[in-house]
Amino acid sequence: MTFFSKCENIFNESKQLFNEKQYDLIFSHFGEFDSKKINEFSSETEEYLISKKEPKKIVKSFFNIIIEGLQNIKNHGETSPKGKQISYCHIASIKDSYSIHFSNLILNKNILSLTQAVNRLNNVDADGVKKIYLETLTNGEISKKGGAGLGIITMAMKSKNKILLNSHPIDDKFSILTLEIKLDKK
Repeated sequence: MTFFSKCENIFNESKQLFNEKQYDLIFSHFGEFDSKKINEFSSETEEYLISKKEPKKIVKSFFNIIIEGLQNIKNHGETSPKGKQISYCHIASIKDSYSIHFSNLILNKNILSLTQAVNRLNNVDADGVKKIYLETLTNGEISKKGGAGLGIITMAMKSKNKILLNSHPIDDKFSILTLEIKLDKK
């Protein structure tokens, strides 16, 4: 099985999980997220939420989460051995919330530090997340790809829920990393 087909299988299995959980899959995309695709995806999502008469507060939070998540994929996702960005995003509606999954390639050696950063966010309340945001804003170490982790912190602040993180090994160097963000409808 090729590297790409392993990634595609993980994407298809993740879509199947939405069906098994009886989530209403609203949008799903497998492939690269360039600026044009990010604009298209976020516009379609915003239009969908407005058509569902979601409150402005939910639309704004959702839009911010989508932009941050897709920018994270675009700017921080690794490329495959053939130089391709392999990533995907799912958006689903559940009874009382939306579930947004952002997935991209990550080097296996970076999974632990990202897991620790997400766990740090998950182990504090809303004020603690805000404190981490302000601390990172002033003292954040910039990564080689130009980020300080503010995107994930922003998604945690906007969703007001814990972030779920999963990784699926592709080979000894790469995995597909998925961040699941839940946004309550109220």
